[in-house]
Amino acid sequence: MALAQITDVGRTINAFAIETISAGMFVKGSANDDSVTSSGVASYAGDEIKVAKMDAAADDEFVVGIAMEDALSGEALTVVTEGLYVLPAQDAITAGNSISPSNDDDAFANSVTVTGDGEEEFKIGRALTSASASGTFIIAHLRI
Repeated sequence: MALAQITDVGRTINAFAIETISAGMFVKGSANDDSVTSSGVASYAGDEIKVAKMDAAADDEFVVGIAMEDALSGEALTVVTEGLYVLPAQDAITAGNSISPSNDDDAFANSVTVTGDGEEEFKIGRALTSASASGTFIIAHLRI
């Protein structure tokens, strides 16, 4: 599913995919590769930020954003970190609730769910609208 941006006010970062990533997927920072090797900001290179698909079932992986477009391994892509977006809901969500990436199963790996107790570290934003069930959509304010 392509990611639908509601407003043009938001924050993004440019990154490079280390594997094939589809638009709308949650992405994580790639494994440590010591890509930033300089001590000066003038030598920063755009390919130093690398991302991979998030495995929502792994507890040690934190979302850094959502891919705005498809990218093959080694290609550049834009990653959303803040703004208003339409996202698929994995379960019923009430407007105002904190949301987090769903980790129930692969079918909903790219959807969001209500953030419950003990999951605050995975919070990615807040629902601005409600969803009655899986397969519906919400408007969310992302703050990753």
